[in-house]
Amino acid sequence: MKRHVNKSGFTLVELLVVIAIIGILVALLLPAVSAAREAARKMSCSNNLKQIGLAMRTYHNTYNSLPNTGNYIWHRQSNNGRAWAESSHGSNLVKILPFLEQDPLYNQLNFMSVDRRQAGWGATWVSNFETTPLAGSQTRWFWAELIPTFICPSANVDPYTDHTDFAFAPSITTYAPSIGSQFMPSRDNLCVQYHGNLFGTGPHGHGNGARGMEVSGVFCRGAWASRFRDVSDGESQVIMVGEILPHKGDHNKNGWMHHNSIWNATAGPVNYPVSGLGEPGFNQINAQFPGCSHWSNWSTSQGFKSQHKGGAQFVLVDGSVQFLSENIDYVTYNRLGDRRDGGPLGEQWKNN
Repeated sequence: MKRHVNKSGFTLVELLVVIAIIGILVALLLPAVSAAREAARKMSCSNNLKQIGLAMRTYHNTYNSLPNTGNYIWHRQSNNGRAWAESSHGSNLVKILPFLEQDPLYNQLNFMSVDRRQAGWGATWVSNFETTPLAGSQTRWFWAELIPTFICPSANVDPYTDHTDFAFAPSITTYAPSIGSQFMPSRDNLCVQYHGNLFGTGPHGHGNGARGMEVSGVFCRGAWASRFRDVSDGESQVIMVGEILPHKGDHNKNGWMHHNSIWNATAGPVNYPVSGLGEPGFNQINAQFPGCSHWSNWSTSQGFKSQHKGGAQFVLVDGSVQFLSENIDYVTYNRLGDRRDGGPLGEQWKNN
């Protein structure tokens, strides 16, 4: 009787063992590959923040001030008798477009014109934000442009909008200027424990004014921004811009260009678990975090967040990028947000 010979030199048991070992090695390798990819995304995100920080500093060197948002709170301030959306020419990020090699887009704006135009979704806009004509009579709106530098690759926001008309829909940003440890009243008293203004330097609710003496951070919600000389705590000790998740807040979702979108504070802890738009139970009160987890509770929803494991990245006024742990001491975190609290930080915060 002829005996069957395995020409490969392996028995069936040996082959099964080899296959099992390969499976184990692949299982061990996949997390490493995933971690390497996230490390690359995190580095790309850090580079975005560095570019934004450099653009902010270059803007300051050019105009002797950091860029303010074009949101005039008072009629007398705008010099055209208009306030809020009627007077606005967009967010702080609009001002730094020329310093991010976005001159063609920036040059389409007519800053001499302000003209009401109802966009039909609860906000009033100015018609000079319309830009490139598309096919037929359709117009591509200025804020619909996606700026790669304004998107962290780690953030699961591709794309994020609550509009189906992509010629009109505002493109989001995952970075926002910091108004610091500002007084942040919660919506409908949903969350009173994270009220902000820890040091008495930011008494004006949500930074709605435009007086530096009432503002904790280097920016505010109104048309004011600090100069480097106003950062008395030191440029390497104060947050300028940080990461956000736009679907976690009813204002942040309005995009990089909106005059009333990116006024984020350090009142809410880093990566506070807000139930975002489209997430399960986003319109319900979380029993574990009553009120504070609601997407329209401004004290936490207008906080800094990322999808990096364990924390978020920030660019400081000096242009350096730091990763802050979500477990950072709350008072220390708010000292980093405040440009003039006068308290010492120490060095340990950099290692959190």
